[in-house]
Amino acid sequence: MPLQISRNDIRNIKADAIVDPTDRYLSGYGGNDLIIHTLAGSELDKECAKLSLEPGEALITKAYDLSNYKYIIHTCSTRYIDGTHGEEEILKSCYVKCLDLAKDYELESIVFPLIASGTFGFPKGRALKIASDTITEFLLDNELDVQLLVYDKESFDVAGKLFTDIKDYLDKYLSPKHGSDDQEYKQSFLIKPSIKADKKQEADHETSFGTLPTGSSDETVSFLQNILYDFEEAIPKFEPDESFSQCLIRMIDERGLLDPEVYKKANIDRKHFNHIKNDINYRPKKETAVALAIGMKLNLKDTDTLLERAGFVLSKSSKFDLIIRYCISHKIYDIYRINEILFAEDQKLLGC
Repeated sequence: MPLQISRNDIRNIKADAIVDPTDRYLSGYGGNDLIIHTLAGSELDKECAKLSLEPGEALITKAYDLSNYKYIIHTCSTRYIDGTHGEEEILKSCYVKCLDLAKDYELESIVFPLIASGTFGFPKGRALKIASDTITEFLLDNELDVQLLVYDKESFDVAGKLFTDIKDYLDKYLSPKHGSDDQEYKQSFLIKPSIKADKKQEADHETSFGTLPTGSSDETVSFLQNILYDFEEAIPKFEPDESFSQCLIRMIDERGLLDPEVYKKANIDRKHFNHIKNDINYRPKKETAVALAIGMKLNLKDTDTLLERAGFVLSKSSKFDLIIRYCISHKIYDIYRINEILFAEDQKLLGC
């Protein structure tokens, strides 16, 4: 996946490089810097003792005993004062220089902690926005798998009103007092008896299909089975006129889009995208299908059409589905911003 946000431990990740947010002297004194130096061992300390960095710069070393990585890319940010002393420009430069080094060394994957959001005191929400925007800009023209490590929901205050609006939207549909469309749909096929009491207080149970038998339970079961059989027989039988991959190709062509702009905006790598297009029987995961809809900026109707080809729907009883419905209906097609929202709500992310 080109950009993945996660809460993973750096010891459990395997990648070409891990980014080490450090100070001018690569000292390894605190936060992720200390963790990386401890895991990499004394040889890293010896090399770093000969090096130095200016704020906004980066350099690369071997990973030494940090064996699940080939390299460590060290970068120096600056302490946050009030946002008016060039802090944001320096932080963005840290990401740019790290990504440029990854490109120069022809790396395929890199892991970033959220730079400057700990010891250097950068507001977490703003730090995440700078990280996401800078990495996204780089990925538009380059192939690289990037994992961004974020450990608390405080980082997601960046969206402000958007997060508040989505919270209200989720509360509306996921509140126990609210009957979702799916619940109403299911209930429309349930038997709803109406009781008519006469002078003997006897009741006749009626349904829209007829009157329930008053005999044995076996008769009742047989009656209900016949109802379900009749209902299933009434559903029209049809074969889909195109597969998921055929529908995807058609929609891309109809909109005059190029493949790279679709898979990059869908947070899907080129190899996976080509496999989807070339396999007529390909069955995607739901998050992959939704990502492609976002990549093409489909409206809700066309999104439903694409998802239907993969056997999925967007319901109003699933938090993941509600977030996607909200974003599409409000024309929010920045997949990285959508993934920030999904991550904050502990949902699966869009893409591969």
